[in-house]
Amino acid sequence: MAGIPEPLLTAHNPPAPPFDNTRDTRYFFPSAGHAEALSRLMFLAEDRNMGMGLLTGEIGSGKTMLRTVLHARLSPETHTRVSIENSLLGFDDLLLEILSQIQGQRLRAADYPDRYSRLAAFKRVLTEQVAGHGRHLVILLDEAQQLDLPCLESVKGLTNIASERQNFLTVILVGQPELRERLQGLPQVDQRVSLRFHLAALTVDETREYVRHRLSVSGYQGEFPFEPAALEALFRASRGIPREVNRICKIALAHLLTAGLGRFTTDAIATVVADLRRHGGLFDGGIDPP
Repeated sequence: MAGIPEPLLTAHNPPAPPFDNTRDTRYFFPSAGHAEALSRLMFLAEDRNMGMGLLTGEIGSGKTMLRTVLHARLSPETHTRVSIENSLLGFDDLLLEILSQIQGQRLRAADYPDRYSRLAAFKRVLTEQVAGHGRHLVILLDEAQQLDLPCLESVKGLTNIASERQNFLTVILVGQPELRERLQGLPQVDQRVSLRFHLAALTVDETREYVRHRLSVSGYQGEFPFEPAALEALFRASRGIPREVNRICKIALAHLLTAGLGRFTTDAIATVVADLRRHGGLFDGGIDPP
């Protein structure tokens, strides 16, 4: 009918889910903070002589996505990359996991039954298979606030493995803000950290561009399907935390498609936020329920 616009959002537009919490690096949005963090971490890894780095941020701020992007952008020709996703490991188990990733195969604990054998194997592999081929080892430890203090000290000790002319590895600790406090209690480790960056939340303008980017990557075609007030409501409710933006938008998208709305409205966002708060799934503050 003339004068009635076609819905912007439909069951097939976008064709792929835009707000799933995946590690697909196509969805990485280089906000000012995320872009700077990535640039600093790339510099740290490529310099090869800075020992340790630290990336912190609130839950859901995009630390794991940054780690994934950094891993992808470091060339395997110049860097051997190890990513530890769960730091609930003792140092001995951590060593075995690092060895397994460098070797490209799952190693059995029985083959390296104690710390001495694992350290000896690590040094041999590091000098022969990594540094011996001109590569530098980068170990990315996610959720590093879970590491106990003795493990953090032992991880720092790995950075001592070097020749007279070059360092063989860089360790990047990724974790929640309390990781900074834990390191302050270990001066011998804290002083080894050459580069630090704290990842802040998105601004309201960045939240808009973040949503626009995810819709574009998912294949969305058409005008930006957000009422201006709905975007403001989304920002206030999510506080600019990417994971919360994704969660609210994912549920709101399902709601509005069922209702045939075609675009994100303030009421749709408010309905989702109110439901999440009612069931304890969202912090207080932000917009009022409808």
